[in-house]
Amino acid sequence: MNRETVITRLTRQLADENAVVREQSRNELIQLGGHDVTRALVTALIDPRTQVRWEAAKALQVIADPVAAPALMHVLDDEDADVRWVAAEALIALGQIGLLTVLSGLMKRAGSIAFCKSAHNVLHEMNTYGDSVAEVLKSLEHSEPAVTAPPAAYKALIALSETRSVA
Repeated sequence: MNRETVITRLTRQLADENAVVREQSRNELIQLGGHDVTRALVTALIDPRTQVRWEAAKALQVIADPVAAPALMHVLDDEDADVRWVAAEALIALGQIGLLTVLSGLMKRAGSIAFCKSAHNVLHEMNTYGDSVAEVLKSLEHSEPAVTAPPAAYKALIALSETRSVA
């Protein structure tokens, strides 16, 4: 069996009714790794079945491929709280790339309560990045995060980019 066929089979098994089969498939995908696996898992993030989205996000958390960051950011607005949580954990695993992606997403998606809660989770875990992240956290705790979060996220992105250019 060629690699593409194996990845397709394992990705399909993320929908299996048996949780053990799903977990084994996820672990095999993680073991395979590579951009082709990341692409397959990113595609699975938009599957209509909750368990498939959860399994894909969980695998991406372990793989920690920065290519998945934008797709994971979109999942922070998923209809299922568990899927959102795992996507947030996957973004945290990406470190600064995950942080920058979430800040960028807040500039456009701060009107979503689910997104703001998920972003808060990510930023809370990454609060070691300085005062600018702390300000974004405060803006998310404000009564109108749709108004306060975008400018705070923008300022944080600028501050982080200035820090990166100095380093």
